[in-house]
Amino acid sequence: MEHKSLFGTSGIRGSAEELFTNQFCFDIGRTFAVFLKNNDLVGKVAIGCDPRISSPRIKVAFASGVIYEGFEVFDEGVTPIPSINCILQSEPSFVGSVMVTGSHIKTHLNGLKFFAFGEEILKEHEKKIDEIYLKLKGEIQYADKAEAIIQDDQAVQDYKEYLLLKAKKPYPFWKIIVDPGNGAQSDVMPWVLRQFGCEVIEINASLQQELLSRDTEVKDDYRQLQESVVKEKADFGIGYDSDGDRVIFVDEEGHAIVGDYSGTLIAQGQPGEWLVTPVNSSKVVELIGKKVARTKVGSPYVVAKMKELKASFGFEANGGGIFSEMHSRDGGRSTIEMLNLLSEKGIKLSELVATLPKYYQSRDKVEYRWELKDKIVSSAKKVFKGTKVDEMDGLKIWINDDAWILFRSSANAPEFRVFTESKSEREAEELLARGIKFVKDIIKSK
Repeated sequence: MEHKSLFGTSGIRGSAEELFTNQFCFDIGRTFAVFLKNNDLVGKVAIGCDPRISSPRIKVAFASGVIYEGFEVFDEGVTPIPSINCILQSEPSFVGSVMVTGSHIKTHLNGLKFFAFGEEILKEHEKKIDEIYLKLKGEIQYADKAEAIIQDDQAVQDYKEYLLLKAKKPYPFWKIIVDPGNGAQSDVMPWVLRQFGCEVIEINASLQQELLSRDTEVKDDYRQLQESVVKEKADFGIGYDSDGDRVIFVDEEGHAIVGDYSGTLIAQGQPGEWLVTPVNSSKVVELIGKKVARTKVGSPYVVAKMKELKASFGFEANGGGIFSEMHSRDGGRSTIEMLNLLSEKGIKLSELVATLPKYYQSRDKVEYRWELKDKIVSSAKKVFKGTKVDEMDGLKIWINDDAWILFRSSANAPEFRVFTESKSEREAEELLARGIKFVKDIIKSK
């Protein structure tokens, strides 16, 4: 029987209790340590986490496996995921790093993301990790080595300094609402923005409060932020996901700016002729004068294509901007680049967005059983007709030159996603409603 990879779209994710047992975390910690050794990477390992309840236990169990293999492990605490990559570049003594995070998925789930070679690991590395894990899983009984973990805060300090250096100051005196969802950016981005002289109003920015696990691709998840921007008469709002590698912006009128548009705006100011983005991103990226390379959904795919083309920037439709300096998603750096752009243009966020052609996107997801994926996709191919079909990742059907629908299963959670786009808002919404109903009907019939 063929082994199913531990990895989904990006990293390993699953039930905090059923998948991420102490034994599994210990084994995968040993696995990562062996992977580093196999690549002649000997030194320190950093580990951070998002603030969900299961993260500290998983962190200790994973770190125990790494320590068992002879590495020193430094606990960076609750910290944004890009900081866990940043430390590999700012501190050469660190040869690998790991983030315990479930990102936007529900709080009873969790995950692991791995970094080595100064960046997020690629799909080819995931295969090697899979192979190592199969050979050593269950070989050694879990042994708690929490007493050997070294407490540290270098990752977050280096990350803050990195962000400050990227700012093209001085900025105007902006009034900004910041909503980290009580997640990993809670103690970082509000502080960074205040260093620029901005007035910062925080909402949901406490690590002592319950984590709000939200999806930056679902605009209604940030309704409170939108309402706060209008109520406080702020210049704009900024929201982050649980681990801080994705960002969503809200203009002064309270409109959420989807990641396709924020990514496209940032891309205009980046050097080089290439822009890399997945198959589910808006057509608007093709209208700014850059060459566009499409990939499967997932940051490792974007990173691999960026390296191939020597592209300086890529992004995902979820608000995850990827810069070639670190080759991993970074909500903080994306924020700084948006501030640089607004300051340079001297206009409001709504006016900046209005410089791009208008397309309307609609997106939704349905919980389902993974084994229904092929049935849904094959059935959709028979029912939905269009001018062309793209099967790079799921099934994307172009209804006409300016409208499409994408059927795609998440590889990180048992969710089936439907994406639509059109020059007509009504067409995008109606197409989505039709697509979601189609998916639900198949799920109910099984």
